[in-house]
Amino acid sequence: MYVWPGVAAIWSALIAGTAGAVVYLFVDRGRKELLPLARTLYTAFTISVVAASAILMTLLLQHRFDVSYVNSYSASDLPLHFLISTFWAGQEGSFLLWCFWGSIIGLFVWRTAKEQEAPVMVVYISTFLGIIAILCKQSPFKLLPPPAPADGVGLNPLLQDPWMVIHPPVMFLGFASLSVPFAFAIAALWKKRWDGWITRALPWALLTFLTLGTAILMGGYWAYKTLGWGGYWGWDPVENTSLVPWLFTTALVHGMFLQRSKKQHRKINLLLACTAYAAILYGTFLTRSGVLADFSVHSFIDLGITGWLVGILVVFIGTSAALIAWRWREIPKPTQEEPPLLSRSVLFILGIAVFCVLATVILLGTSAPILTRLGRTPSQVQTGFYGKTTTPAGFLLVLLAALVPFVGWKGETGAALFKNSRRSLAVAAILAAAAFALGAHKPETLVLIFTALFAADMNLRAVLRKASNGKFGGAGGYLAHVGVGIMLAGIVVSGAYAVSKRVNLPLNVPKKVGDTTLTFLRVVPGTTERKQAMEIRVEPKDGKTFYAYPKMYENSRTGQLMINPSIRNSATMDLYIAPQQYDPGQPEIVGRDIRLSKGTTTQIDGVGYTLKDLNADRAAMMQGGKDLLVLADLTLTADGKNQDAEIRYLYHLDTQTADAPEATLPGYPNARARMLAVSPNDGAVMLRLTGVSKNPKDEFQAATTESLSVDVTHKPLIALVWGGFYVMMAGGLLAFWKRAGEARRAVLEASPREEIASGSPVAATGPAIPAHTRSALD
Repeated sequence: MYVWPGVAAIWSALIAGTAGAVVYLFVDRGRKELLPLARTLYTAFTISVVAASAILMTLLLQHRFDVSYVNSYSASDLPLHFLISTFWAGQEGSFLLWCFWGSIIGLFVWRTAKEQEAPVMVVYISTFLGIIAILCKQSPFKLLPPPAPADGVGLNPLLQDPWMVIHPPVMFLGFASLSVPFAFAIAALWKKRWDGWITRALPWALLTFLTLGTAILMGGYWAYKTLGWGGYWGWDPVENTSLVPWLFTTALVHGMFLQRSKKQHRKINLLLACTAYAAILYGTFLTRSGVLADFSVHSFIDLGITGWLVGILVVFIGTSAALIAWRWREIPKPTQEEPPLLSRSVLFILGIAVFCVLATVILLGTSAPILTRLGRTPSQVQTGFYGKTTTPAGFLLVLLAALVPFVGWKGETGAALFKNSRRSLAVAAILAAAAFALGAHKPETLVLIFTALFAADMNLRAVLRKASNGKFGGAGGYLAHVGVGIMLAGIVVSGAYAVSKRVNLPLNVPKKVGDTTLTFLRVVPGTTERKQAMEIRVEPKDGKTFYAYPKMYENSRTGQLMINPSIRNSATMDLYIAPQQYDPGQPEIVGRDIRLSKGTTTQIDGVGYTLKDLNADRAAMMQGGKDLLVLADLTLTADGKNQDAEIRYLYHLDTQTADAPEATLPGYPNARARMLAVSPNDGAVMLRLTGVSKNPKDEFQAATTESLSVDVTHKPLIALVWGGFYVMMAGGLLAFWKRAGEARRAVLEASPREEIASGSPVAATGPAIPAHTRSALD
């Protein structure tokens, strides 16, 4: 059984999308009169996907727990923003979100592709048909058999965070936008348009760079502020499968800029566009097929779509490889002379190579469970593997970024480069010396800090130079490199010189951790609006006392212990306090506590204690009283002899209290028993026995003090990580804005050419096409 409007919308999307791709194929073969029909079919595809998304969202907001997907991820007590985020909490919803963004983006693609529209749209639509087909098989609109559940399972407690509302939509926008450069590249191979596709596709590659980069930043900060382990990147497979396409896309952006400027390296860009998209598909297979379910906390379980994912992967990788191999010799080679070694072209090529090697190494490490499965028990690489392999690559990338601003396309001499670099070398040296004075003594760390600061200053000078010449719009790449340098410095310092210590804080007892004094004051009870928190007074050495409230609570639905750290942010240092264990404390206890169900026996020093019977005397209640008398008949067995004892427990219904007098145990003059609690569900009692142990120490438990165990971490300059990423994304946004403007102008200039090709009288009298525009369109 299904919610049929939703199913109909999904199938309509599949039919309209397939028909649209077929009609666009006829348009490409000369049937220009079918172009309006092709666009209408694509519009129908978009409307169908949007309708399916709207139906699923409506079901979630209406708490339709008879729908399997709604029941699996939502609950009636979720706030509205979390309820909305359950749309993309599962496999089916996140696939639908991916298609939603793709369908919207396509409306802009066919409006801007112009003379390339037909082949580009054939490929573009095809990139989403496989996902739509999966949704037809694994529908989010499946109904549960009656009766309908009263409530849903609810959203995973770890996902109940405001970042869940915005992080996945931004990430899937990046996934969807990467289909555009891929579609343009395949169309270029198909139609042999070796250069014209770059201008149109570059803004979309930059959009992917921005959206995937922003999603990576969000995910890192989400982990840092929520999970309590003190880091922001754990090299989890799901993290890696968003990082790898971003690295390939970054390489593609640099390659496209190089081709646009110098008409070089066409083969590299076609390979990169296909590889970046293939990385998205492969990452989807890794995280959604269930093959990494034992190795990733984020991986989805297998829903029976593994074969479909493999099929999609094979089709697109196989098609890309076949087209590239078929056209390889036809792709024009550079006509210009080989540039000198110290030139911008060479630096770009080296940077692209490093990006690709870095992405490949990370992808191989992520694929370790699959690769090791071939020969032995599946296993994953340790996180140290990534640190050892990515550090040299990061160093090379930053060094190359530092040299680019003052190296021209025609080359540069070493002496001239050194002359232009002297100021930045001095700035980096001074700041590295300051880092050394503040405690950064590791040689490899100092080298990385120096290089990062050198790159940041070199590119900052280039940004200022562009701005002073009135060309700030062209400074996007340099500004992004400034951010890379800042971010690398923050990663190195905050990682290498973070100081962490676990400390136990007894209630109201100050404890010194480094230069900071912490005092655990109380537990702040949770309410419907906030979670239970621990109040800690923090007294830094500067005397500016503040209060930290790390959260530690039990999820009411799952019983899972949830921990959220408290973070005190500053420009130079983050104080990170993560709770680990809470001990409510207990008073001094004299005696031994045992739990007995009817007919069970517990042995203590050779004596058996058996609960023979448990009765409730309701006589007082029958006469209107508020008391309930519980009688426990106990049998003591020693040396083959039995002794009986009766223990009383009087429960007062009106005050919710009880009287539990001690009873003497016969045959044991110093032995006594008192009933602590009664469990009516299973007929069990909790007893406290005294004087029954041969060693009196066995009956004594010292009082414990209420205490909280926390991990306290000082993370220096971690603000540079976030700040550097913001600057890098700002540079990417500036570059996107400039390249999008260029693409718009190319579209406007292409319109007269289309009219000429169609024989329009208006076009025949239109202006001539400039030579540089004609070359861009070919």
